Amino acid sequence: MAYSTTEQLTFSFGLLGNIVSFMVFLAPMPTFYRIYKKKSSEGFQSIPYVDALLSAMLLLYYGVIKTNAILIISINAFGIVIEVAYLIFYLTYAPKKQRVSDLYKSLSDSLSHAY
Repeated sequence: MAYSTTEQLTFSFGLLGNIVSFMVFLAPMPTFYRIYKKKSSEGFQSIPYVDALLSAMLLLYYGVIKTNAILIISINAFGIVIEVAYLIFYLTYAPKKQRVSDLYKSLSDSLSHAY
C-alpha cells in the first residue's frame, strides 16, 4: 500500500510542477501584448526566451531518454512551442539591427550551451 501512496505523491507533485511551469512559460504574455500594441520590441532582449527554449529542449531530451516521464515531456513540448512563438513574435517587431544582434547573441549562447 505504501508503494501506491508513493506513486500518488510523485504524480501529484509532478502535476503541481507542471502547473507552475505552465504559468512560468506564460508569464511573458503581458510583455508580448505590450510589444504587439506598440509594434516595437522596445529594447527588450531575446536572450531570456532563447535560454528558456534551450532549457525546454534539453529537458525534453531528458524526458525522452528517461522512462515514465510523460509529465516532463508534455510540459517541455508545450514550452518549446511557446518559446518558439515568443521568438518569432519578438523578431517580427524588432528593428533589423537588433534582430541581427540578437540572432548573433542567440547563436553564441546556443553554442556555449552545446559545448
